[in-house]
Amino acid sequence: MTLSNVQKKLSGLFIIGLLLFASCESNEDLNLDSVTTEEALNVVLADDISAEIDEVVEDDGIESGFESKSATTPSNHPSCVERTSVDTANGKIVTLDFGDGCVGKRGREFAGKIIIEYVKTDTSFSKTLTFENFSVEGNSVEGGKSIVKVKENSNGNPEATFNIDIKITLEPGVEIIKKGTKVKEKIEGTSTDDRGDDVYSISGNWESISKNGVVKTATITTNLRREWACKYIVSGVIEISRDGATATLDFGDGSCDNLATLTDANGDTKEITLKLNKKKK
Repeated sequence: MTLSNVQKKLSGLFIIGLLLFASCESNEDLNLDSVTTEEALNVVLADDISAEIDEVVEDDGIESGFESKSATTPSNHPSCVERTSVDTANGKIVTLDFGDGCVGKRGREFAGKIIIEYVKTDTSFSKTLTFENFSVEGNSVEGGKSIVKVKENSNGNPEATFNIDIKITLEPGVEIIKKGTKVKEKIEGTSTDDRGDDVYSISGNWESISKNGVVKTATITTNLRREWACKYIVSGVIEISRDGATATLDFGDGSCDNLATLTDANGDTKEITLKLNKKKK
C-alpha cells in the first residue's frame, strides 16, 4: 500500500470520526439510558400549567362569600371571564367561561370553561374541577382534579390537598397524562388579602405518561417553594424516574430565575433553562 493510499484511508477515518462525534454531540438528549432534558422540562411544564389553573380557581374567591348563599361572591377574575353560579344543597357550582380567549392576571391566555363544584362541611372546604374545551396558552387540558382545603394544618397554616388526573396536549403529538397528589401549604401572605405576597410550600408525587406510554414518576424530595410574584419555582428538588433511570432537578436557592440544575444517576450536572407554557402557533 502506498503512502498516498494510507493517507487517504486515515483521512477518511478521521472524517467519519468527526461525523460520529458531531452526531453524539447533537443527540446528547436522545440517550435512552437517562432522563433527558426535554423530559424533565415537560414534567415541570405540565406542573406549571396545572398550577396556573389552580391560581385561576383561587382567584374565584368564593371561600370568603361561602357562608351566605345570598352574599355577593368576590372574585379577582378579569372582565373577559363570564362567571355563572348555581346553588346546590351543600354548596355551589360555578362556571368560568373564558370564551375564545381571555388573558388572566399573570399574562396567560385561557380559553373554554372551568366548572367548579364547591362543597363545604364543618371541618373542610372542597372543590372539584372539570374542563370543557379548555386550554392554557393553546395547550388543551382535559380530565379533572379535586381540592380539599383546611383552614389550619398542624403548623397553623392554610393547606390544600390536590388529587390530579388530567391530560395536557402541549402540541400535536406531545401529550402528558398527569396523575398524583400534591399538598400545598400557604406559609406566607395569610395576614393580607393581597395575592402578591403569597408563598407556598409544596410536597407530593405524580406520574406523567406520554402519548407513547412512557411513564415518568416525579417525587418532590425537598419541598418546592412557589411565590405568586414569580413565574418559576424558586427552590426545592424533584426526583424524576423513568425505566429505572433517575435524575434530580434542583430549582436553586430561592432566587426568582428560570434556571435549574439537572443531575443524572452518575452525578453529572447540567444547568437548564425552564420553559413557560408558551402559546402554540
